Amino acid sequence: MPIALIVEDEPLLMAELRDQLAALWPELDIAGHAENGVEAVSLLEALKPDVVFLDIQIPGLTGIDVARHVSEQTRIVFVTAYAEHAVQAFEADAVDYIVKPVTAARLLQTVKRLKTRSAAPVPPGVWQQVAPAPVQHLKWIKASAGNTVRLVMVRDVQFFQSDGKYTRVVTQEGEALIRLPLKTLIEQLDPAQFTQVHRGAIVNLEAIDRIERDGTGMEIRIKGRNDKLAVSDAYTRQFRQM
Repeated sequence: MPIALIVEDEPLLMAELRDQLAALWPELDIAGHAENGVEAVSLLEALKPDVVFLDIQIPGLTGIDVARHVSEQTRIVFVTAYAEHAVQAFEADAVDYIVKPVTAARLLQTVKRLKTRSAAPVPPGVWQQVAPAPVQHLKWIKASAGNTVRLVMVRDVQFFQSDGKYTRVVTQEGEALIRLPLKTLIEQLDPAQFTQVHRGAIVNLEAIDRIERDGTGMEIRIKGRNDKLAVSDAYTRQFRQM
């Protein structure tokens, strides 16, 4: 039975990844969890896992730092909200690089890849570069509303807006929050449906009621709501013909 270690500092995300792995790979023994880099290194030495699912932005040591302590017998899968670390990840001999939020379909690709590698072990010292799987457009997301976690279909989202450490997810039914930056989110949305209008806002084109112009710029009015989204100068070109 293969042994796994999960390194993730968000308890909810850690539990979600553990549950998804249990469903997709029942034979995998998730023997430990770590919430920071120092704890991760200690558990790597104690458990000697076959695979480690490793976040990058964690307290103490970063995931890239932790990867330097991984033995040649342990496969590394980075699971992170930040796409820009992919080059460093594959330099660390990562088997895969998953950008959050983690979907079951995307994780299944990783499980298949890990099982293939387990069936044909890589000789020590051989560096392999594996291209990340193509990013699938998000279909749904898990968002928090108070103490409740909601399943929100992305097509129903009218707009996303930065709110401190969180991102507001606004639909006709209400609002919720996710911990995913807009920079990462826009890369996973269908560009035919969503567009960024400001460094702090992404709008569903189908949710636009009208665009108002004044002497200072443009504002988007959302169908059925009183919200106004400012369009910054960098994004005005796409609306000039509207």
